[in-house]
This record gives sequence, structure tokens and C-alpha cells, in this order.
Amino acid sequence: MECDEVILRLWEYLDQELDPEDGVEVKAHLDRCPHCYPAYRCDRAFLNLLARLRSRCLAPATLVQWARHLT
Repeated sequence: MECDEVILRLWEYLDQELDPEDGVEVKAHLDRCPHCYPAYRCDRAFLNLLARLRSRCLAPATLVQWARHLT
């Protein structure tokens, strides 16, 4: 897999949406590519930050009530 394809599929990889074979190819590329690995680390750090902030941010009660009525 080439750099262009890895960068295009990076979010799918991070979200574990790739089929197993493609996931292995992306990981192998990231393990050896000095260009793509920093992009992976940056996107991974961003997702980690969002996960930490998610627990601190609460939706307004009116939004929660509205969303509950959707299901």
C-alpha cells in the first residue's frame, strides 16, 4: 500500500472500519513509513483528546430529551 492510499484510509483504520487484510497492510505501512506515521500519531492524539473531553462535556437537557424521543 502506498502513502497516498494510507493517508486516505487513515480514519477508517483508526475507526477499525477496514477489513482485516487492509488493516494489516495499513499497519505494516505505518510501521515503516516516516511520512505517514506522524499523521497517524496526530490523528490518534486528536481522537484521544476527544475521548477525554467527551466525559467532561454534557449535552443540554433539552437536547437529551429530544434525542430520546427519536428512538
